[in-house]
Amino acid sequence: MKRCLFVFLPALFTGIIAHCQLINNGATITVQSGATIKCSGSIVNKGTIQNSGTVSSDGELRNEVGGTLSNNAVGSLYEASTKFVNYGNSFKNINLRLIGNTNTDSIKSGVGSTYLNVNLAKGVGATASLSDAMLVKGGFSFENDNNQLVLGDQAITMDSVATFQNPDNNQFVVTNGAGAVVRTNLATTAFVYPVGFSATEFNPLTISNSGTPDDISVRCQQNVQANGTSGSVVTTHFVNNSWVVNEGIANGSNLTLTGQWVGTDEPAGFNRLKSGIARYNTLLDWDLPASNVIAASGSNPFLRTRTGITSTGVFAIADLERVNTAKMNLKVFLQGAYNASTGLMNDLLRDDPSTGAIDPVIPTTQPYNTALDPKFARVGIYDGSGTVNETINPSIFSVTGNDAIVDWVYVSTLDPTTPSIKLQTRAALLQRDGDIVDLDGVSPLSLPIDADGNYNILISHRNHLTIRTAAPLALADNAVPLQYYFTTGQAQAFQDGTILTNAAMAQNGSAFLMWAGNANLDSYVRVIAQGIPPIPSDVSYMLGIILSGNPNGTISGYTIGDINMDRKMRVTALGIPPVPSDASFMLGIPLNGVPNATRKEHK
Repeated sequence: MKRCLFVFLPALFTGIIAHCQLINNGATITVQSGATIKCSGSIVNKGTIQNSGTVSSDGELRNEVGGTLSNNAVGSLYEASTKFVNYGNSFKNINLRLIGNTNTDSIKSGVGSTYLNVNLAKGVGATASLSDAMLVKGGFSFENDNNQLVLGDQAITMDSVATFQNPDNNQFVVTNGAGAVVRTNLATTAFVYPVGFSATEFNPLTISNSGTPDDISVRCQQNVQANGTSGSVVTTHFVNNSWVVNEGIANGSNLTLTGQWVGTDEPAGFNRLKSGIARYNTLLDWDLPASNVIAASGSNPFLRTRTGITSTGVFAIADLERVNTAKMNLKVFLQGAYNASTGLMNDLLRDDPSTGAIDPVIPTTQPYNTALDPKFARVGIYDGSGTVNETINPSIFSVTGNDAIVDWVYVSTLDPTTPSIKLQTRAALLQRDGDIVDLDGVSPLSLPIDADGNYNILISHRNHLTIRTAAPLALADNAVPLQYYFTTGQAQAFQDGTILTNAAMAQNGSAFLMWAGNANLDSYVRVIAQGIPPIPSDVSYMLGIILSGNPNGTISGYTIGDINMDRKMRVTALGIPPVPSDASFMLGIPLNGVPNATRKEHK
């Protein structure tokens, strides 16, 4: 190869095209504005290049020990193809453009060096790799398709006003090692970290910070690991990639994260309609607040956002199966089904003894929604729709004894200071002994929560008066099930001191029960209309609406007017001897034989 050796060049170069290797062995090269030095081989500088134009190498551009590179004008540019390495003096705010159809396998900046702008303009499929840290003051631009900046174990730091330009799913920063993208002094203006683990995995993360401005770094991991950055790879209910986010100064940040992924990143069975951003809590588990689990936005790519993040760490997209969950052993009795002689509830809705075979009328899909009554509006993860609805295997109805299923109940977590605010709702199963259990008919009830803390618990039924805990309970994710029995004392339920007609629960011996008889779901139990103008009673509702005015009518099966839960609804006793009606049950049991009595809900 022909070599051109420049020992000392005092002149100004207004335009040089050199098909050679250019070595400056200690001289000063001055490139005027608009002028270009271009070499088809490498450029090696051991002296000084004062650049106001363009210095371009189709091969390596290397600044040796003692060498100096400078930008003397706005728009001055250094171009390199196979390498850009600096072993010499640190440079300040140079513009670098990476060109050529082969990989730039080394960008070495040297300690203290800064770039104003870096342009990645290589041939299709070519990459550029860092050998040490890069600090960009202005912008990093992806000019051509299928170009990636590969970090390895090095970091690219974007100054507080620097931006990435034109990143997309085939031109971005590959964080395939310990290296990360750092944004200094990140504040309220959102910054896009255009990262992915490999050239075919683009999973950008957008972050803004409403707390104390800080240096925030991001790198993308190929998988989700059980312990954040270690442990086995998690293959279900997580999108495949995860992000490691760190802050320069611990505490003070208040981040909003928006993660992006595509459908091929999702494992089989992933529920995109109920997904959120989970954070790994060191030595604990993945933290996914229930309120963050909603439908993803976008259409391949998909997006989910999480706000109020005050602790950095490892983040990933997860679905509802990874939500924060508190387990509870709850117990209630329904007055309509309670049998004082056994201390259990009857399970006639599950099994009609007259048929000699299991004959459940209880539906396999929970019955609670706004169509039944607005009070049963579904809030949160379990929305009662085709998206997420509670259904059970019919084989559950084959269980007999104390654990036999009586009916569905509706459970809500409430705000600890404003109990009228429902946070999450779900349906669950009720056993004969009063245990409220999960959808397998056996396990303690799992309640979605945002975080460990205090919550009120509300228990409702389709024809009984609602009750709630007397005070907020301390619930925690992934903890031993908390036990709470409403059945053991009146003080277990909240007592509204303004209600003088009745306590929150009925009492039968030593057992405390949910009041039966709320057939019209108005939060009262009455057999006679009350007030002026009269407020309709439950019996008039049963007669006029359910039985269409026929006093001798009977509705069999699963109906809201079946107060005594014997799988039949009547307002008039029928047969010889007469079989008691639901109206007579209401008058004799909840209302204690007083026709004008009222029972009102405490909630």
